[in-house]
Amino acid sequence: MLRTALQPRWLALLGAVVVVAVAFGWLGSWQLGVARDRGAEKARREVAARPPVALAQVLQPQQPFATAADGRQVVARGSYDPQRQVLIAHRLQGGTDGWWVVGALRTDAGGWLPAVRGWVPSPDDPRAAAGTAPTGPVEVRGVLQPDDAPVEDAAPLPDGQLAALDAADLVNRWGSPIYNGFLVVTQEAPASGATLSAVQPERVPPPKPQPGGLAWRNAAYAVQWWVFAGFAFVLWWKMVRQDQLEQRAAPREKVSV
Repeated sequence: MLRTALQPRWLALLGAVVVVAVAFGWLGSWQLGVARDRGAEKARREVAARPPVALAQVLQPQQPFATAADGRQVVARGSYDPQRQVLIAHRLQGGTDGWWVVGALRTDAGGWLPAVRGWVPSPDDPRAAAGTAPTGPVEVRGVLQPDDAPVEDAAPLPDGQLAALDAADLVNRWGSPIYNGFLVVTQEAPASGATLSAVQPERVPPPKPQPGGLAWRNAAYAVQWWVFAGFAFVLWWKMVRQDQLEQRAAPREKVSV
């Protein structure tokens, strides 16, 4: 069988089969990528289309950050404590390095919720002052995000500035109970009679949720291309096998004659 397969004509055909199989494999990988992209985009639209819900429905103080909370639009009510505001260093916005202004929102449930109120290019920017946060009761809307990963070997920062937005670090500054995760604020509505400074940090665009998903039609196309690639080798092997059988039968036919 090996001797037959190593004949020049079959080696040439094998080369053509390899080229075809590689092309089919690439087409399958491309279709799988399309399936992932379309599935993820569909899932993102579904997440974005969901109406905001009360914070308590998806996240509680001192509880692990649930997968269902990631990217969820929520409404929270409470009051800011300006003395607990912090700045998070090295946050890009529009290609410019700057700081997130993170307010400590004491929710009606009694927990501290880190709320990203906006972005400033410098910690000395007047918009980063603690007095820019609304005073008194406030209703905030935004998108939940999980905590940052801890930054190892980070250079020391001035008081009130942090390298990462992590509840494990904030609890030492703010006390407990505290929410795991944080809220990227999109709207703030102070209660009647509350004041809001005219100088506000620049809003941070909420990151798009990245849920997994597949467009099954494109995934099926990907599998089909890979099956075709495998079938090309099977067909070549069967042709070589048939040639070998014919070569074995040929001497017997001559002898019988």
